[in-house]
Amino acid sequence: MRKIPTSFPIVTRRTAVVVVDMQELFCNPQGAVYVPDTAGIVEPISNCAAAARKAGMPVIFLRHIVRGDGSDTGRMRDMYPTVDAMLARGTPGVEIIVALAPIRGDIVVDKLGFSGFHNTDLDTVLRSHDIDTIIVCGTVTNVCCETTVRDAAHREYKVVVLADACAAMDYPDMGWGVIAAAEIQRVSLTTIAMEFGEVTTTADIIRRIEAASASQFDAVA
Repeated sequence: MRKIPTSFPIVTRRTAVVVVDMQELFCNPQGAVYVPDTAGIVEPISNCAAAARKAGMPVIFLRHIVRGDGSDTGRMRDMYPTVDAMLARGTPGVEIIVALAPIRGDIVVDKLGFSGFHNTDLDTVLRSHDIDTIIVCGTVTNVCCETTVRDAAHREYKVVVLADACAAMDYPDMGWGVIAAAEIQRVSLTTIAMEFGEVTTTADIIRRIEAASASQFDAVA
């Protein structure tokens, strides 16, 4: 089956950028769950965030944070026994990396699980800003990014994912062989593009943001 890739119009007053889990434990080489490919996505994310801010669009940072006492990690502790220590509130690892530190006017939403929407106020934040389109970037592509994308699509948001501003990681052999990050990235982005939204590049989305912002300015003038 052939499918024409989806492309959503960018209306700056109704679009937000959602940056997923660009935290020290994922992005710092000394982090507990270091994702090496995050080194290559910091600049694209920064550029996208800057373009969004210039256009007056909300920039929202998601952080994966738990209490640290085991009371709110649930089944995640079955999969990751050390999760309470890794993601404990107040520890350096949960902070957003300095290179992408939120600035005044940005929004930070903390989450307990993989999705930015599950048991958070992200949906309320977006709807309070009359947002119907979100641009998603960050890490890990096939886990927190994709889970957030799926939940967004189920809530009727239009979703745009930045292929060069999301990072996956290598997976060990869990019974079906080792899987390289590049392969996971390819499959996840293909799944998103086929089923849940648009996948494009940072350069393309910045161009569209700037064009939409200029068009809006011309209309007002």
